[in-house]
Amino acid sequence: MNEEAQKLVDAGKLSAADAAALSKLEPGTHVLHKSWGVGRVAEWDLLGDRLLIDFEDKPGHGLKLGFAITSLTPLPEDHLMARRFAETEVMQEMAKKDPVALVELALKSAGGQMLLDDLETMVKGALVPEGSYKKWWESAKRQLKPVKHIVVPSKRTDPMVLVADDQKASDLLVNGFLDAHGLKAKVLALKAIDKDLGMFDAPAEELKPVFQDLSDTVRRAWRLHLKEALQLLLARDEMIEANELGEAPMGSMKVADMISEAREQLSEAVKSLPVGLVGRVYRSFPEAFPNREWINEALAHFTQTGGKGVGEIAMLLADQGEVEVLGDFLKKAVRNRQVSADLLIWICRKRQEASAAVFDLDLGHAILDALQADHMEGGPKRTGRLMSAFVDDKEMLGEMAAPADEHELRLFAKRLIAGSMFDELTRRSLMARIIKARPEVGDLMAGSEAGKKKEEALIVSWDSMERRKKELEEIVSVKIPQNKKDIQIAREYGDLRENFEYKSAKQQQAVLQRQQGELERDLNRAQGTDFAGVSTETVGIGTIVEVADAGSDEVETFTILGAWDGDVEKNIISYLSETAKALIGQPAGAEVTLPSDSEHGTRQAKIQSIRAFNAG
Repeated sequence: MNEEAQKLVDAGKLSAADAAALSKLEPGTHVLHKSWGVGRVAEWDLLGDRLLIDFEDKPGHGLKLGFAITSLTPLPEDHLMARRFAETEVMQEMAKKDPVALVELALKSAGGQMLLDDLETMVKGALVPEGSYKKWWESAKRQLKPVKHIVVPSKRTDPMVLVADDQKASDLLVNGFLDAHGLKAKVLALKAIDKDLGMFDAPAEELKPVFQDLSDTVRRAWRLHLKEALQLLLARDEMIEANELGEAPMGSMKVADMISEAREQLSEAVKSLPVGLVGRVYRSFPEAFPNREWINEALAHFTQTGGKGVGEIAMLLADQGEVEVLGDFLKKAVRNRQVSADLLIWICRKRQEASAAVFDLDLGHAILDALQADHMEGGPKRTGRLMSAFVDDKEMLGEMAAPADEHELRLFAKRLIAGSMFDELTRRSLMARIIKARPEVGDLMAGSEAGKKKEEALIVSWDSMERRKKELEEIVSVKIPQNKKDIQIAREYGDLRENFEYKSAKQQQAVLQRQQGELERDLNRAQGTDFAGVSTETVGIGTIVEVADAGSDEVETFTILGAWDGDVEKNIISYLSETAKALIGQPAGAEVTLPSDSEHGTRQAKIQSIRAFNAG
C-alpha cells in the first residue's frame, strides 16, 4: 500500500479498502473514466482531498478522492488506451500501416474479446479520423480474413474474439454453434461457420458434431418453430453442397423428412424463407412425396405460396416433365378464380413460355377480379405488386387484346373503363394500349368521355353528403368483407354449379359492387352547400315556396333542397324532382303547371311567396 495512503488510514480518514484502491492510482498511472475517457494521474493533493487527472480533452482536471477511487479504472501501460494517450503518434502510425496489430492489441487489452462498437470507441477520432473510420475498418476486415487467431463476427452484436495459442479458431466456431440456444441462434452460428470455413483444416470431419447437434435440435423444435427449423436444415444442405463436404452424418434429419411431416403448415413457413432457400424446399418434394403424390402437393402450393415460390414450383414441374399437368392446372385455376396475386403475376411474366395457354382475356378478367376485390377491402393489401405489373407492363394488354373476340374484348374494355380501382390517368393509359392493338374498340373510350362531359355536379346538403359517405363506408368496410367470407365459406360446400349458397353470395357480391360504384360516382359529382345566401327573387335551390292550387285555392308549401334531401312527410323535395323543375326560376305571382296524380297528370297553381331556407 502506498505510504501516503496508509497515513490516511492511520488517521481514520480513509478505509483500508479505499486506500488499497487509491494506491493503484499513483501519479503517472493511466486511467479510464466512462465519461471523460483515458487520462493519466498527474498528482495527489491529499490535503485538498483530490487527485489531478490529465484527460485527453481535460488536462489538470480535479476529482475528489472518494469519487476518483470509485470512477477511475487503472490501465496497464501496454493497454491500447494507455498507449493511445502516451504514444499517440506511434499508435496512429500503427493504425495506418498495421491495422491487424492494432486490432490484436485492442483484443488483448479487452481480455480476449470485444464488440465492434467498443473497438470503434477506442480507435475512431483519436487514431483514425472520424470520416475515414468506416473505410479503415473495411480494409482492416479484409486484412484480418486470413488471420486465424482473430475471429471477426458477421453481426455487430456478436463479439470479436482473440483465439488463445492452444486453441484453434475452428474449435471456437464449432463450440459457438454447440453453445447457441434456440434455432435462430443456431442459424446465425451456422452462417458464421460458413463464412469462415477456411479456418477448418478438415471441415467435413470437424463439422460432424455441428451437423449432429443441428439434426437433434431440429427434431426437438420443428413443430413449434417450423420456419427456423427448415431454414437451419436448408442452410446446412446449401453449405455442404457449395463446399463439397459430402453428406450430413448418417441418421441426420433430411429436408424431405421435415416436409413430409409438416405438410399442413408448410406453405406458410415457406413464404417467409429467404429467397435463395425456397427452391431447395420444392426440389425436395419428389423425395418427400413419392409415387407422383408430390405433383398434387406442389400444385396445392401453387395457389398458396408467395411470389418467390410460384416460379420455383413451375420450374420443378417443367424439369420433371410435367408441363402438361401445369398447363391444365393453370387453366382450371384461372377459370375458377383460384389464383393468388403472385400466381397472376407469374402467369403474365411467363406468357411466352409455360403459361402461354392461359394468357387470354379470361386471365384479364381474373386480374380485374383480384384488383377489384382488393380495392373494395381498402387495398392495396395483397395486390400492390399485381397492380404494378398490370400497369407497368406496356405490352401485356395489347398482346392479350390482339387475338381476342371483338365482343369479349368490348366487354373487357367496358369493365376496365368502369373499374373504380384505376385513377383516370391510369384508365386512359390502359385503354390506349388496347385501342392501339384493336382500333375498332376506340369508340368505347370516346363514348365514355362524352358521357362524362354530360354529367353535371350534384348539389347536395352537407348532412346528406355525410349520410352517403357513411353508407359507402358501411358497404366497403362491413358488407363487402362479410360477403367475401360468405363466398369463401360457400365455396367449401362443394360443386359450385349446384351450390345455391355460393350463387346467392356471388349475386350479393354483384349487388354490393354496383351499389359501391353508384355511390362513388355520385359522391365524385357531389357539391356540398348549406343553402346560405340564396336569392328569393325567383324559386331556386334552398328556397321555401308557397303555391295555391288554381282549382281549390288550397295552399301547399315546398322546400326545395339538394339532390338527396327528399322527405315526403315534411314536403322537402329534391331540386331534381319534376315539381321542383316546374317551380325553379319562376317569380312570386307566376302561374305554373305542376305534376299531379289526377287523370290529366298535371294541375295549375300560382306561386304565393318565396323565402329562404334556414339550415340552422
